[in-house]
Amino acid sequence: MVGFGTIARTHVSVLASRPDVTIVGAVDPALPEADFPVFASLPDALTSIDEPDLVVVATPTDTHVSVVSEALASCGALVLSEKPLARTQFAIAELEARHSPGIVRDRVKVAHHFAFSPEVEWARSFVAEHALGLPTRVQAVFNDAYTSLSASQRVSLVSSWVDSAPNQLSIVTAFVPDLTLSSHAARPDRAATTFEHEGGRTHLSSNWLAADSSKQTTLEYGDVRLWLDHTSMTVVVTDGGHVVEHAAYAGSASRKEAHYLGLYEALLSDPSDPRLGLDLATLIALLVEEAEQLPPTGIRWSEVTGAGQH
Repeated sequence: MVGFGTIARTHVSVLASRPDVTIVGAVDPALPEADFPVFASLPDALTSIDEPDLVVVATPTDTHVSVVSEALASCGALVLSEKPLARTQFAIAELEARHSPGIVRDRVKVAHHFAFSPEVEWARSFVAEHALGLPTRVQAVFNDAYTSLSASQRVSLVSSWVDSAPNQLSIVTAFVPDLTLSSHAARPDRAATTFEHEGGRTHLSSNWLAADSSKQTTLEYGDVRLWLDHTSMTVVVTDGGHVVEHAAYAGSASRKEAHYLGLYEALLSDPSDPRLGLDLATLIALLVEEAEQLPPTGIRWSEVTGAGQH
């Protein structure tokens, strides 16, 4: 486990629950306490322990490519990077150029964990079972209460767009294979983006000015509407305005752990799952970069306060 911050501890919790996995060490310069050896650097770890089967990279976003590259060059393990693998398509192409042909594509996987969330898995099955085809409209709204965090707690964050878009896009691309960027407006704490796709339109919005975490995606197929609540991991289906199905989360894992339980089940049984693959990571990097380069769309950014608050 390279990096031992908040998200790494979710990885550790999920991996520790699997009888077929042994965590042999972690890398973190701060040398935090753990139930396994912690080393100051990756070379120190690989010198001290046997060849690992898997290296998990859970460091800040802009270090992913360099740490993944170091892991590929230092051992023969499969490498799982936290998302996004990179913020630009060029950075991924550069990573591939540094290593032998096919190495990055075969050995690097990306933790697009929202794609494995139980409600997303359920919705994919529902859409396939009912042959709904492509949605006419998709809207993903992600809110996180990050502005209240301290500077040290936000050190691994980049912006509302860069941090939320990979999660949103990993969900949307499970239902819409091709997206064409139409408009984008962003500031560090908020973003609003529109894509065109065959037969419809996709809207993404993200926000750090929030009282709590709240994440939803709505999929519309003519009169049929799927409302996915990613916070509670539930789905409500309506047809012609009437509720026809309600899918509730019956598991006991927390939201983040539920994502990673599904992710690791796929990774350890079928690492070729496209949700983990380089093609999706490259597409997400391309769309993130294209949006940042697009001339901003005019939008009014407003703020909401409660009574007596200023």
